[in-house]
Amino acid sequence: MVRSRLATASCKGLKLNHQCFNTPPEHSRVVQATLRNSREQSEGWRAMTRVVLHIGMHKTASTYIQKRLQANQPLLRQHSIRFEDDSKNRLKIAARRSDFKPWKTRLKQARERGADLLISNEVLSHLLAQPRDAQPGECIGDWLVRQFQRRGCTVTLVAFLRDQPGYLNSHYAQHIRNFSLHCGFEAYAEAVMNHRHPRGQCDPERLFGWIRHHSTLRAHFLPYGGRGRDDPFLQLIDILGAPAAANWQPIAPENSQSGRLAVATSIRVQEHLQARGIRLSSKTARRGATHALLRRSRRYGWERDRFNGLTPELYQRIRDHYRPMNDRFAQAVWGLASWAELFPADPPSAQAPLRTWQRWRVAWESRDLVRRLMAMQQK
Repeated sequence: MVRSRLATASCKGLKLNHQCFNTPPEHSRVVQATLRNSREQSEGWRAMTRVVLHIGMHKTASTYIQKRLQANQPLLRQHSIRFEDDSKNRLKIAARRSDFKPWKTRLKQARERGADLLISNEVLSHLLAQPRDAQPGECIGDWLVRQFQRRGCTVTLVAFLRDQPGYLNSHYAQHIRNFSLHCGFEAYAEAVMNHRHPRGQCDPERLFGWIRHHSTLRAHFLPYGGRGRDDPFLQLIDILGAPAAANWQPIAPENSQSGRLAVATSIRVQEHLQARGIRLSSKTARRGATHALLRRSRRYGWERDRFNGLTPELYQRIRDHYRPMNDRFAQAVWGLASWAELFPADPPSAQAPLRTWQRWRVAWESRDLVRRLMAMQQK
């Protein structure tokens, strides 16, 4: 384990007091960073209610982690962990409104049981870094941490990080599937890198730089993806202090990507609708379209042919763009010379164009889906 504390920060990124480093053993499989107050004593830490926020990032097995936590609620309670399912974004709403009142009861219940409070929601990785309108110079994360600490809590953040090319590819496929994006992958990647698509933000300095202001905050950053990585659920369990060898119930694996034919169909559907002057502007309309597309994807097994918008050239361009901030983050948080030590380059081959029968399938399915969506809107 790498243990470090952020000392100072510049406008370009994080700087670290390197005297705070304890170099990890070379055989360590789990690389993580802990930011904490050096004066903190373990007994005082445990005497307070601990709040653990699993904040994502997106596309790092968050849904898998949450479903498995839900399936293991009884065992979590046996280990004094109270898991709050935040799938309805209650913490996100409270933080946006600067209204902590809904969480006072949940915090009180955890405290009465002598339990840690675990909250998991991947939207928090982006939300907490956003500025607060009510307080210039402060972000939402500053406000939320302060609310917990004022009520006698210690706060631990857990974030899984992913190499940007794979992250952007997966994030794009999800947004296209959900009918919330309509452009090619290269255009999307360029928009994210030029800060024109904030939901795709994946610069670790921009997402987590606010943490440097909180010397008493613990933060664990764990690399996600690639061969040989540990199960992210068990990594979180280890941070919580529960035994990884306990009889944690497994859950059935699921493929979160709907496949490249689903991506192509969604784009074609949006083109047809746009030509008719129709927009899926409401969440309800987009949700209905997404469910209809997913049913087709499962029916035809489209998820087996995963979408890959990366070419070797685009892959390298994305890596080159993020290299300076990635390396600064890796040096400050993990004590490594470069990001590539955890995420070595692994450029994919360009995906072959759709075959003729696949193009016909996309054309037919998209026209049929447009007819059904238009019929739904007329009801």
